Amino acid sequence: MALQEYECPACGGAMEFNPKTQKLKCPFCDSEFDVKDYVANHNSSSAGTATEDTSSAEGEASEPLFVYSCGSCGGEIITTESLGSTKCPFCSNNIVVKEKFTGEFKPDYIIPFSKTKEDAVNTYKSYVAARKLIPPVFAEKNHIDEIRGIYVPFWLYNATEHFSATYDATKKRIWEDHRYVYTETKHYNVYREGTESFSNVPVDASKEMPDDLMDSLEPFDRSKMIPFNMGYLAGFLANKYNVSSEESIGRALKRMELTTSIDFRQTVSGYDSVVPVHVDCRTESSTHKYALYPVYVLNTTWEGKNYLFAMNGQTGKFVGNLPFSITQALKYYIPFALGFGILAYIALFFIL
Repeated sequence: MALQEYECPACGGAMEFNPKTQKLKCPFCDSEFDVKDYVANHNSSSAGTATEDTSSAEGEASEPLFVYSCGSCGGEIITTESLGSTKCPFCSNNIVVKEKFTGEFKPDYIIPFSKTKEDAVNTYKSYVAARKLIPPVFAEKNHIDEIRGIYVPFWLYNATEHFSATYDATKKRIWEDHRYVYTETKHYNVYREGTESFSNVPVDASKEMPDDLMDSLEPFDRSKMIPFNMGYLAGFLANKYNVSSEESIGRALKRMELTTSIDFRQTVSGYDSVVPVHVDCRTESSTHKYALYPVYVLNTTWEGKNYLFAMNGQTGKFVGNLPFSITQALKYYIPFALGFGILAYIALFFIL
């Protein structure tokens, strides 16, 4: 496999994509180039050689590793089968394994990073500071072990859902006279049928990324989605998909069916109660595209436990789990409970 390397034409420094300017920039001489205009002038024809031992310490098979030779310094670059964009560990040159993003693996679209690593670190600090029920030591002594900007592969599905349903609906009228209270209940058979179309419903296509974490980072602004160009990968990690579109489509269709059912149900209004009797939702047609979305992944440890956080590299939306402190909870709960108790006692005193 051939490597595409991003060297500065002016000074030979390692070019990388700058999220702020949306251009390729050399950190040494400050030269900048539009991504579409940059032409790599120093590539390597190194073919990846599979390592012999691909088993884990527990004896289980792991993802195969491949060794490439850096065209700039000749150093060995080790990647997994799915990792297609990385750095040379010796000269820090940014490289892309071209075959991971060409042919059948070429993405249709990419959403470039618009947030920097500094943005991710600052957002993480604000996120931790805003949580009052975490151990104080976690916020004071905690450190970020690793922060990685990763282009995560996503399948984007378009589909049309056909929906039909029958509902048992009721309307009640209540009135009374000087002797009785009357209730009249009218029953209605309500029918709904139609179609709803969806476009670009995302499902992450990476085995390494937790599905719930990636789902939590939505939405991405698809208006910023542009045709794929490998230049946007310079300076960031990027994975090609290792979950096929056939394996992923079930998750997308499930989301569409649920949304379709909710949308049609909301058209049944003006009744006191609505109970579904029969509901049928099926996919009439579907297509898919392949895209790379920007994500920052942060790892941090505290008391021997690993905590994973992620930030949408386009919008800045931040998600993750934090440790819970019972001491901090009591610190905030006890004053509140005492204050509420005193106010209740004073109110009761005046009432009596």
